[in-house]
Amino acid sequence: MHEQASHDAAFYQDYLPYLLARAAHVVAGRFHDSLRERDLTVLTWRVLAALNDDRSWTVGQLCEISLAKQPTVSKLLERLEKRRLIKRDEDSGDGRRVLVSLTKAGRQLIEPVISDAQRYNESILAEHSPQELALLKNLLRELIGRYG
Repeated sequence: MHEQASHDAAFYQDYLPYLLARAAHVVAGRFHDSLRERDLTVLTWRVLAALNDDRSWTVGQLCEISLAKQPTVSKLLERLEKRRLIKRDEDSGDGRRVLVSLTKAGRQLIEPVISDAQRYNESILAEHSPQELALLKNLLRELIGRYG
């Protein structure tokens, strides 16, 4: 069943892309402030958080996960490698690809931030029922899958 937009509301108040962007901005804003306090950019956080999953990622996959373009991610990876937070290895299955993973130092840097992110996530979600959260997450995953 589709909800019809209210004629009294401004267009943007019912426009899904605006609502999604605004929700992301509002929800992530406080956590992003804590990243700045740790001297981490949002992009650095996204890349290191993805790499924390104990697997190696290609640069293309990191671009998709971090919502950034390849040249930007490649430059970041160079800086992170110089700081010895990541390592790059040739993909044994495809010599043209590079696989990126965390070093011990990278893991030590990102693990407390992951813990903070988990607590922040739980604090935001605590006011909603498991059914509401499951519905929201499934809808968002379906939208990402369909249009991503």
